[in-house]
Amino acid sequence: MTEGEVEATQERDAREKADDALGRLDATEVTRAVSAFARENPHVALAAAAGLGFLLGGGLTPRVLSKLGSLATRSYVKSTFAQAVGTFLDEQARSQGQLGSSP
Repeated sequence: MTEGEVEATQERDAREKADDALGRLDATEVTRAVSAFARENPHVALAAAAGLGFLLGGGLTPRVLSKLGSLATRSYVKSTFAQAVGTFLDEQARSQGQLGSSP
């Protein structure tokens, strides 16, 4: 089998599993679970409903996606850089401590 055939087979198997799982769902049970979750976590439910409405309303345009991606990337790079600098400074402090303790 070629790599493409293997991927197609895996994709078909995953689709069949998903279809099987969706076929076994009981609409009443799903409704009860969602209602219980909304009662226990009203703020999360409202935020999810607002986000879903935003997405379905066409609010996620390429321009908005670009800005969100830029914001996420900036945040990730900032935290990663801060962590790297902190690790570097800790290692420098340890090596300075080892140098000062040797006779």
